Amino acid sequence: MARYSAHLSLTEIGRAGQQRIRDSHVALIGVGGLGCATAQYLVSSGVGALTLCDFDTVAASNLARQILYRTADVGRLKVEAAKKSLQALNPDNTLHTVAKRMADEDMQSLFPGCDLVIDTSDNYGTRLAVNRNCLALKKPWIMASCIRLEGQIMHLRPDLPEQPCYRCAYGDAPDTLEDCPGAGIFAPVAGIVGAAAAHFALSSLAGKPLTAGMHLFDAANWQWQSLRLGKQPGCRDCA
Repeated sequence: MARYSAHLSLTEIGRAGQQRIRDSHVALIGVGGLGCATAQYLVSSGVGALTLCDFDTVAASNLARQILYRTADVGRLKVEAAKKSLQALNPDNTLHTVAKRMADEDMQSLFPGCDLVIDTSDNYGTRLAVNRNCLALKKPWIMASCIRLEGQIMHLRPDLPEQPCYRCAYGDAPDTLEDCPGAGIFAPVAGIVGAAAAHFALSSLAGKPLTAGMHLFDAANWQWQSLRLGKQPGCRDCA
């Protein structure tokens, strides 16, 4: 009661919303700059179970923006270092780890037991795989990405047949796009967009989902823009 008292005081969340958050299981794909910020707010806000999925190890170049890690964690698996940090933040959560690059069969095994999937990975191919598997399972998911001084968030609802999918927005873009090490990323942008992804996730879990569409963040000019997306009749993933 004391830990979540600020949520309990909100008419938008209250006791019922906080209990829904507490009863939920979330899969988080990618524990980099975005994933660290997202995971921190999910755990501190009382998400009952969180499965952290990442194959990578902590590098010195991660430390500026991946706030769950410390210098002593360099070389450790990200999911193990993140789990230790998150357990210290809130020991009441159940934390699972998957230390591998997620393939279709891994998603098909994990996602059915989750209430929500969040993709904070750093590559387009993984997001397309998440899109395919969430469509097949009609599982709601949140996509968050950032690069340079820009960020994007989408709340995708395959459980609502009239809603577009991730492929509807991106069409036949290549499976590999720019990444943060090559293009650069301003550290606070990862924190801002990751926290925003947690906001979308917690609102949805509490029974107050935010509007669908694509939400763009321009950090250089401090502007958010929301775009309404339509379902593409010829989409090869959801048509």
